[in-house]
Amino acid sequence: MTDEYTAITFAPVQGFIEKSRKLRDLYGSSFILSYLARELCEEAKRYLENADAIISPAIINLTQGTPNQILIRGNFPEKDAKKALNNTWKGITQGCRTWIEQQLPNKYCWQNEWNAWTNHAWEFFWQQGNSISNVRQKLNNKKRSRDWTGINWQGESSTLSGADAIAFPGMSLNLSPKEQSAEISKFYNQLGTISSLGEAFVDTTEQLSIPELIKRLITYKEVKSYLNISSERIPDVEIPQTFRNLSRFEDNRWTGWFQGDGDSIGNHLRSLADAGDESAELNKFSHKMVNWAKDSLIPSVKKNNGRIIYAGGDDFLGVFYRTTPEPKLKVTEVLHWLYQFEPKVWKAHGEDITVSVGFVWTAAGVPQRDVLQHCKEAEQSA
Repeated sequence: MTDEYTAITFAPVQGFIEKSRKLRDLYGSSFILSYLARELCEEAKRYLENADAIISPAIINLTQGTPNQILIRGNFPEKDAKKALNNTWKGITQGCRTWIEQQLPNKYCWQNEWNAWTNHAWEFFWQQGNSISNVRQKLNNKKRSRDWTGINWQGESSTLSGADAIAFPGMSLNLSPKEQSAEISKFYNQLGTISSLGEAFVDTTEQLSIPELIKRLITYKEVKSYLNISSERIPDVEIPQTFRNLSRFEDNRWTGWFQGDGDSIGNHLRSLADAGDESAELNKFSHKMVNWAKDSLIPSVKKNNGRIIYAGGDDFLGVFYRTTPEPKLKVTEVLHWLYQFEPKVWKAHGEDITVSVGFVWTAAGVPQRDVLQHCKEAEQSA
């Protein structure tokens, strides 16, 4: 009997992460991507009635950084897989919308816009094959063809992306520019007064799009509880208690950002397949990399006054900062960690692969989106 494998992924990933104006939003986007991938894995196991159906990614009690390319042993039909992704995302979007509406009584005429983001935020890819190598190749080929419905919007655009409409209660109304501006200002002043979150939710000068609002909200325990997202799915320990100490706009503090990725992972996986049982080797590799991030990368960065924002196995993003005014973080401190990274941190996973890491030394006030783009360019250069 021929084995059957299912491969699934969704997009965009990097674009979704990069459209983040604050560090809190970066965490939010990372958790959303990981949560969607994790729920897909859980639904596949339920459908197949097999707790061991997921070959990769390795699933441990750490949602942060769960890779979004999923390989399954068995027939997980496309319609069921896509439904699982859509239902999980719908729970997030519609839950965030109703939470805001309950917190701030207004006349809301914006459900059509939220529905558009619910239905058209992700491009879904699914393939099946009779071997792991075969199904991975078919999935990569599928990703080269695009079949995505974009979202039309009207009115003023988000001050971050310039491509998405500003979220406010009258999004569906045909308002004059003056009326729209007044309604936007009123709404963001209201958002800034939500005291139940424990700190100012937004700066009154911010003008967020719907996905930006969602990223911001998902990081708060109160909202996570409202959405019925258990700590098993997004452990509270993964979200900082406060983001104030990580501000890049106070006391002229500089920060060190780094982004890395393993080199030629596809070639390495093919070599593992040649060495024995392809499924077992891939599963073992996935567990090694996820546990490496949890046991080696994250503790090492934390010990050196930093945080890992995303750690999807061999793919990671982090920042070094100093929480006290003095002494200020020096670039030499971060460079020392980077010089020691490969022998003391990277090689802890035991796999015979190299890594490319890009580093950006950032002054206070540089827009976060620019920092992330420069990190990506630095990594590609490395």
